[in-house]
Amino acid sequence: MKFVLLLSALAVGGVFAIGSPSDSAGPNSRITGGEQTDPRAVPFIVGILISGSNRHAFCAGILISPTHVLTTASCVSNQPILTVLLGASDMTRIQEFIGVANILIHPNYSSLLNRDDVAILTMDRATPLNEYIQVANLPRWGHVGNTFNGFGTTVSGWGNTGNRDNEPVPIPNLNSIRTPVISNTVCGLSHNFIRDDHICTSGDNGGPCDGDDGGPVTITEAGETIVIGMHSFHYSGLFGCDRGRSAVHIRLTSYLSWIEANSNAVIRT
Repeated sequence: MKFVLLLSALAVGGVFAIGSPSDSAGPNSRITGGEQTDPRAVPFIVGILISGSNRHAFCAGILISPTHVLTTASCVSNQPILTVLLGASDMTRIQEFIGVANILIHPNYSSLLNRDDVAILTMDRATPLNEYIQVANLPRWGHVGNTFNGFGTTVSGWGNTGNRDNEPVPIPNLNSIRTPVISNTVCGLSHNFIRDDHICTSGDNGGPCDGDDGGPVTITEAGETIVIGMHSFHYSGLFGCDRGRSAVHIRLTSYLSWIEANSNAVIRT
């Protein structure tokens, strides 16, 4: 995977900007098959700039408390230098740049076995909260054991569209796609090492691509947006990402105890 990241960061009236090529802002610049997202629709997604890694230059994450971000261990396993971008649905106007003081990798993480791909980042200061920056609603304890099979989800990120080579990441605007949860049995037809702590979504109409790792997978329940998954990996084929192949995410109900024990996140009943 090759990521191209342009970091001409400017402070403009207290709001930061990252310059991006104008040709990546067209109607096809989206999570594969997705649509541009309202800036206030996913206020808990964050971007993560990664320095010193030979695998990733950019990933997404989920704000789980004013000081903690959940992301994939595969993005940060070699302990790189990280910067969290908050309020960044429009990458040309980023509200907060915050450094990372600590990276905690799940103790059972294995990239070879696609196991426990979870990490918690502690930022070096608390982020202010507003309509563009909000803490995510994680699954409740009562959701444990729910497969969510057949639920409609929204998957969001700034990753490649999968439609052309060398597309800059992140793309300028946050994009999302609606796609249903499929059973792990069906998911296993596309991927090896599918586990109970994975949750999969259909790739028939598109899905997450390179640069979307760590991004949220959400459902709506009683009018409330709940993050049930975090994108972990996908199939990157000759003709793009997840064309007919499922996308694999971390099932967050499997990690509520670990998240609660290692962050200030609040897990509701």
